[in-house]
Parts: sequence; C-alpha cells; structure tokens
Amino acid sequence: RAWGFEPELASRMATWRREFEPGAAERLGRAAALIVETLVRRYRRRPSTRRPRFWMTYQNYYRSPDLLGPPVATALCIPYILVNPAVSAASRRTPFRPWVSAARLAVRRADLIFAMSPRDIPALARLRGPAFAHERLLLLPPAVDIAPFEAPSEVRASRRAELARYFPGADGPLCLCVAMMRLVAKLDSYQLLAAALARLGRPWRLLVVGDGPARPQVEAALTALPADRIRFLGSLEPQALPPIYLGADLLAFPGIGEEYGLVYQEAAAAGLPSVACQGPGPDFMVPPGGGLLTEPTPEAFAEGLGRLLDNPEERLRMGEAARRFVAAERSRDAFRRRLGEGLRRLTLL
Repeated sequence: RAWGFEPELASRMATWRREFEPGAAERLGRAAALIVETLVRRYRRRPSTRRPRFWMTYQNYYRSPDLLGPPVATALCIPYILVNPAVSAASRRTPFRPWVSAARLAVRRADLIFAMSPRDIPALARLRGPAFAHERLLLLPPAVDIAPFEAPSEVRASRRAELARYFPGADGPLCLCVAMMRLVAKLDSYQLLAAALARLGRPWRLLVVGDGPARPQVEAALTALPADRIRFLGSLEPQALPPIYLGADLLAFPGIGEEYGLVYQEAAAAGLPSVACQGPGPDFMVPPGGGLLTEPTPEAFAEGLGRLLDNPEERLRMGEAARRFVAAERSRDAFRRRLGEGLRRLTLL
C-alpha cells in the first residue's frame, strides 16, 4: 500500500505438510490446477486497470511449495515475486522429493526474489545463477515498528517502577525473556537460560513473557531458581509488550535453533541490549554492537549475562547502538525502501 498497490489475497489454499503422503499431494495438485484455472479466468474478465500487476508469494520451500503463483503469473504475463523462499539440498533425499521439484520450479520461475535471511542467499544464487543474483536477488530483513518503543526517560522510569512491583523482595538488574514455550527449539533455550542463571553469583531478576505446550517443562527448569527473582506473565498481546521492554534492563534469550528471533529487534527498538547464543537467527537479528553473542553453553551464557549485569554503562551504550541500528536498518521505513528497490527493478514503480 505504501507504494500505491492494493494487496489482494488470491487464494486460501495451504500446501504445508509435516509429512509427505503421495495421495494427499496428488489431490492437492488437482485442487491447485482447478484454482489456477479459476483465477486466470477471473482476472482475464476484469478491466485492464483492475488486473493484477504482479503475483507475490511468501515462503516457498519443499514442505510448502507454491503451486499457484507460477502458472497464474505465466498465464497473465505478469511478474512473479517470491519472498522468503528457501532451497535445501538435503531435502532431495526426503519423501518430499516431488515437492522439492515444485519448490525449485517456483524459484526458477521467479522474476524477483526477496530473501529474509542472508543464509538463504547462497543456495538461491546457485540455483538462479550470478546474473540473476546480482540484479534480482535482494535481502529484505524482517522489520519492527519502532514507534511504540519510543519513550522519554520519565516514561521509562515509570515502566521500571511498575515492573519492580513484581519483585517486592528482590533487587538487581531486570532481565527480560520473551518467547513462546514450544518443545522444539524454545525449550532448549529456556533450559539453557535457567542453567546460566544458576551460575550467577550476583543479584538479578527475570521476567518471563510467553506460554505454550512446553510451559510445565519451562517452569520446572526455572522454578529451581530463587522464587522471589522470577515472575511469569504468560502470553501477552503485541500491544502490551512495548511497556514491558521499556521497563527492563536487558533481553536474555539464548535463541537456540531460531531462524530469526524478532524479539531481539523489539528489544533493540526499546534500547535494550540482548544476550543470545551464536546461531543463524541471533547472529543476524542482534544488532552489531547492540548485544552479546555467546557460545551455546550455560557457562558462556552466564558469562555474557554477568558482564552486562555488572556494567550498567555498557548496557546503556549497547542499547543505544541497538536502537540506532534498528531505526536505520530494520524499521518499517527501511523495509519499505528495500521493497521499493526491488519493485523498481521490475519497472513496477
């Protein structure tokens, strides 16, 4: 909309499957063919001024291939754009092999590709070649709306006072953890965080925002620590999160197995440094100079936490660097600029 287009949802068909079942895939393929036929007929009946200018698909990969976009875009002679696709060489050896081919076909058909993580670019570039990669393969990092996280010092002081009420008998810097409680990936991070906190020989407080099926295991890991230093807030709506960030001193979430980790950018927007573990998601999402990346061990993570707990000046310096980076590189304005750059390369603007 910012660039003058009106998005239209073409179809609600979802292809994602955890397991590949040939019969179900065949039925889905037949359904996709009918949807393609219907869409092409519908769009061709429209006046030329109301026909689609381009087709855009988010996240095409072997478990969730785009079966609609390539044939519709080809039939209508319009550009086909992919956002956040992935190419996995290992997936060729899975039962998903037919969809591996379908996902790769979509990547080969694309006129423009936006990758949302730098780790996806090498495989996409190999599949499309250096000329396409140079002109039509662009990095489009996830963005955060920074406006709700902008607040003067007196508002931050008020937020800190409000959060302090959760810890009537404890002192120390306030560590914030914001994450879903899932058995895959998230639980490992919570357990590592608990093990790291147990090694700290200085005051700290931990406020946990999140919920999910792994909550019993998360609580079991964290409740082994001093009860007066930990509070669980459960799941909160997005609009309730900025005041929580603004009242904390740092974000403490290992991020093991994270593909992205938007919480690091939200923390940065609020001027908080992050302590995270080295890995594809945190490496890309923790702003340069705006946090610490440690080895994925309780000892290393505890050392990183201790360093920031003991150094309020370093926390402030890192938090300010993080805020400046997100405002310049990961804000919605920066996202729009990158999106517009790609659309111009297709002469759509």
